[in-house]
Amino acid sequence: MGWMNKLFGSEEEVGPEEAHRRTLEAEKAEAETKAPAKKAPAKKAASSEHEHAEHAEHEPAAKKAAAAVPAPRAAAAPAAAHTHAPVQSGSPTHPTVSKGTGKTLEHDQMLTVHILTHVPEHSPREDDPHYHLFEQAKARLKRQGMWKCIIDDDLCDGQPELHHTHVEFSQINQVDEKKIMQALGLHFETDEDFQKWAESPGNLEVLCANHHRAHYGIHVIPGPLWEALRFHKTGTGPAAEFVPADDVEANTAAGSGDDEKPAAKTAAKKTAK
Repeated sequence: MGWMNKLFGSEEEVGPEEAHRRTLEAEKAEAETKAPAKKAPAKKAASSEHEHAEHAEHEPAAKKAAAAVPAPRAAAAPAAAHTHAPVQSGSPTHPTVSKGTGKTLEHDQMLTVHILTHVPEHSPREDDPHYHLFEQAKARLKRQGMWKCIIDDDLCDGQPELHHTHVEFSQINQVDEKKIMQALGLHFETDEDFQKWAESPGNLEVLCANHHRAHYGIHVIPGPLWEALRFHKTGTGPAAEFVPADDVEANTAAGSGDDEKPAAKTAAKKTAK
């Protein structure tokens, strides 16, 4: 058996150093054989983002299909974005915004207001015991040369009229006298003092028919817009104007394509007089 041991390299006939060397080589060979299997996942994970994404796309199809079911929610995004589009496109009901400066360009915007007023029971003006104070204030203003619209600009038209500035006659019994005193810096000893003040110059101002109850009337235009008319700069366009419903319906029925603004038409009529 000795020659066979020498032929096949039996460890019984091999010296300690040789045996140790062979053992190291065997372990090295075994490690090299096993190494690719351990390193393969790391190489694949670090290969490229594209491969990683592609691998993710092939994950359990049932889970991905379930997550993708809410299609209506995904379609809602374009609709939300569309709600802002009219402002940029300059539709008739929205102002046009300049893309260059970001400023809102000059435009006309129709505003329809339906107001439900609550008027308490009251006697006719002529039967009011303080009505004579109203007539006295009117006569005094005329004598002093103040019987003209306090606005006195290019939008004035019609005869002067007296307007109750702070409290309308029909609402006198519906207001809190203390609130009026606090707001206007007044002092009423009695209700009679308040009633007299309501028909005095403190609660009266002269307005032309146009600024009182007609085209630019305080009685027909919302307060914030009418206040701009009170301080209107001569030569500029009005902040707002009253257009009777009949006129709007007539223009709509006629299908008028006239782009001329109502204010310009009014000014042209006044100039022609």
